Amino acid sequence: MFIANWKMNGSQSMLVRWLEGINKTLDESLQTKCILCPPVCFLSEASKIIKREKLSISLGAQNIDPSNISPLTGGIDGAMLKELGAEYVVIGHSERRKVFKEDNQLLLEKLESASKEDLRVIFCIGESLKEKGEGKTISVLREQLEILNDAELNKFIVAYEPVWAIGSGETAKLDDIEDIHRQIVNEVRSFEKESFLGVFYGGSVDSSSSRQILSLKGVQGLLIGGASLECEEFCNIVLTNNRN
Repeated sequence: MFIANWKMNGSQSMLVRWLEGINKTLDESLQTKCILCPPVCFLSEASKIIKREKLSISLGAQNIDPSNISPLTGGIDGAMLKELGAEYVVIGHSERRKVFKEDNQLLLEKLESASKEDLRVIFCIGESLKEKGEGKTISVLREQLEILNDAELNKFIVAYEPVWAIGSGETAKLDDIEDIHRQIVNEVRSFEKESFLGVFYGGSVDSSSSRQILSLKGVQGLLIGGASLECEEFCNIVLTNNRN
């Protein structure tokens, strides 16, 4: 599967062009493997286009707020996201952990908010360059993963994104990616969560690096940031890695 995370990018016209490109380039079987996560303000329009054009791509939101905090100015909960057409939601992205100081307690509440509305979770984890240099990668990832053991979840994906690779043009070494994914899979399986859909890789993924990454054991999909903004590049990644 391929997740297009637009972050704080895009416009109404870009959304229309992007979905038109998806419709022209990818057949239905490939569209079912794609999840678009645009800014929340574009979810409703995206949902309308997808229904009108009978596209098979899924929609996801980039954030959710805990449903137990009410009233919350500027907040958006799972029920609202679902009404806008979202089936998935990203939780735990490193940018939000860093900028908004989202800790495990808040993330657990967000997981519960998503579960309440049967939203599928894309749960992001990753280590900083400093943590990597200190040999703490696995311990950091285990600490981030531990809240999954406490959460009641609908189907969920774990997305491994080394923080130092996001937007940098660098990707982790292939051997490291495979080893880390193996350890993540083992850790999550120890929680006995039947709803676990697998581990995706993210961090400066593009069409030139995607084939090698997806060929690795334990890599079930890709979380794509900057490269997903251009429909042609995103489609190239999907077509290059078409798995029948």
